[in-house]
Amino acid sequence: MQPHTHKSGRSLTLVGFVISALSFLAPTAWAAEPVKISSLETYPEAYKMKVVQVEGTVSGYQMHHFIGSNTKLEKCIQDFMVDDGTGTIHASYAALCQMGPVMLRDGDEVTIEGHYLGTLDVRVVRKR
Repeated sequence: MQPHTHKSGRSLTLVGFVISALSFLAPTAWAAEPVKISSLETYPEAYKMKVVQVEGTVSGYQMHHFIGSNTKLEKCIQDFMVDDGTGTIHASYAALCQMGPVMLRDGDEVTIEGHYLGTLDVRVVRKR
């Protein structure tokens, strides 16, 4: 029975290590810092390629549809501006239409999270 206890202890140690590693990575992978658009405009190099969160109002909304040449899946690309009262930024949100992405329209109050590249390449949209 001694070898069985040794294996169990090793398994528990491995599970504990994996849980610890994931707990450190999860906040970084899923949470973005809330940022004012004026900060993005003032310090663009500080935010370049980072995931940021912006809250504001949608305007200039446009929807584009594309069919993939290889996959034949329909892609919905929503281009819009977001104004948070300190500035305005262009954002683009691409998703598979079949997956039921959050559909926006002018005047929607949103929280968006995405990579800052001078514009926002949105990965998550929430209506408020």
